[in-house]
Amino acid sequence: MTYAPLRLEDYDISPTHGFLPSEPPLRRLPDPYYAPWEDIMDRFNQYLLAHHIRRLVRKMPVLSTEKLSTQAEYRRAFSILSFMGHAHVWGRNGAVSEPASEFLPASIAVPWVAVAEFLQLNPVVCCAGVCHWNWQILDDTADDLMDIDNLGTIHTFSGSLDESWFYLVTTAIEAKCARGLSAILDATAAVERDDMSQVTRSLHQIAYALGEANIILERMYERCDPYVFYWKIREFLAGWENMEDAGLPYGVLYEGVDDTDTFSLDNWNSLFRRFRKYAGGSAAQTPLLQALDIALGIKHFPTGERGPQSSVAEARNKLRAQGVPEPPTVNSYLVQMRDYMPGGHRRFLEDLAATCRIREYVLLECSDSLLHMGTASDPRVLLRQAYNGCVDLIKTFRDKHIMIVSRYIIAPAKNGPMSPQRVAVPESSKLMPPVAYMQAMAKQISRLQSGGRMGGDSLSADPTMYPQTNIAATLKSSEQPVSKCPMQNMLAANTRPKSVTVQVVSEAQDVGRLARKLEDGAVARGTGGTDAIQFLKQVRNETAQTRI
Repeated sequence: MTYAPLRLEDYDISPTHGFLPSEPPLRRLPDPYYAPWEDIMDRFNQYLLAHHIRRLVRKMPVLSTEKLSTQAEYRRAFSILSFMGHAHVWGRNGAVSEPASEFLPASIAVPWVAVAEFLQLNPVVCCAGVCHWNWQILDDTADDLMDIDNLGTIHTFSGSLDESWFYLVTTAIEAKCARGLSAILDATAAVERDDMSQVTRSLHQIAYALGEANIILERMYERCDPYVFYWKIREFLAGWENMEDAGLPYGVLYEGVDDTDTFSLDNWNSLFRRFRKYAGGSAAQTPLLQALDIALGIKHFPTGERGPQSSVAEARNKLRAQGVPEPPTVNSYLVQMRDYMPGGHRRFLEDLAATCRIREYVLLECSDSLLHMGTASDPRVLLRQAYNGCVDLIKTFRDKHIMIVSRYIIAPAKNGPMSPQRVAVPESSKLMPPVAYMQAMAKQISRLQSGGRMGGDSLSADPTMYPQTNIAATLKSSEQPVSKCPMQNMLAANTRPKSVTVQVVSEAQDVGRLARKLEDGAVARGTGGTDAIQFLKQVRNETAQTRI
């Protein structure tokens, strides 16, 4: 097969921004036809906080996607439909006992599926929706426009700085590694020309990009708190595959798309087959790491299985005897994650795998005797060192990723929610007469007992977002005989409480949620539905074994 150089622009990849758009994503769809979507997004965090999302989404009209005209508009539509869709599934209406929603209303499902088909990826939250197409530049005059400290998010689920930072770390890594993508293509072309010095230079450029990626990844700890991520953010990023324990055993039904004539179905089994199961947002969905793996010949095998073990010499001899081998069985999860990438990016990975032979070139050029006897100035020694340097940096990146998963998922899950704490009575109560203050507090406690929440509307509280007053603990701690409402006793004694005990949701209330305490021996699954640590460790080890 004749070699044909790849061009990033042919795959909707930017030479300056990599897999990010060359221009900042739209912050609003220009056509007023889409005002029903944008009006919700204008106050998205407030609506989600007040548990209004499901009601508002159900009231929305089913809008056509025919008025979307540019790639940027389709990306904007996908991003905001992703936020509204996951808020509907996981956000609930506020009732403690209300489960995740198995049905996605047609107002979201129909346009979301249409937009996803245009962009050629699955209709679910993915890395592209929350990281690649969800950023803005803060200072247009900055020396480095894409520096992480000059970036902001457009939307988040929680409205927290922690969630913004979590997305921006990925966004900044994508931007900084754009030069690495160009260097991969340069190295691939140099291999075809047998230009060893250019291959080496390109590998050094790849290594520089990877070094920057490692530095940015380490900054995750600066502004994203593990507790906030696990208990307040992570659930919204989950999909509906392998989510039986979170209340979605069948997945989610996209109304208006897969449920035609639902009410005339003969049996439930027919309906269940129409449910869709998708993985949630995952770092495996970024094409960047997969492109680097392909470029350096790093092979990943099905989780729990070991690939063929051979020495460098055996691999080289086999390559000389048989030529470039057929692609081996690969990790099915990583291949599956390509369905969550835009179509152009997915095709780039496929075409890169068919043309890139950097590892094979290094293997053939660097003999065993060279590994032991070559001088530091030998071009082949420099080539091997440059190649191994890139592999080592990817391995280091994956080590850091494992540490992040341990701190942001494993540790919070094992520790459980915050322990009870003493909360002082607000100073503002001193401005009220004692009896009036007691009456106001009695009304609040009464609302809590009936499932409401402090200081808001009459909707019930979400136990993972709003700490609940532990009435039983308050009653137990009282030294006086008590009635049903402890405030009645305080009124009778004309006294004011010194403090109340606040405790977040119990483990029993966590049933049916993705964010919950992890029992001993239980598997910590990522938002993509996999055994996170097992998968990441195997990928890391396979990377280390690629050194020459």
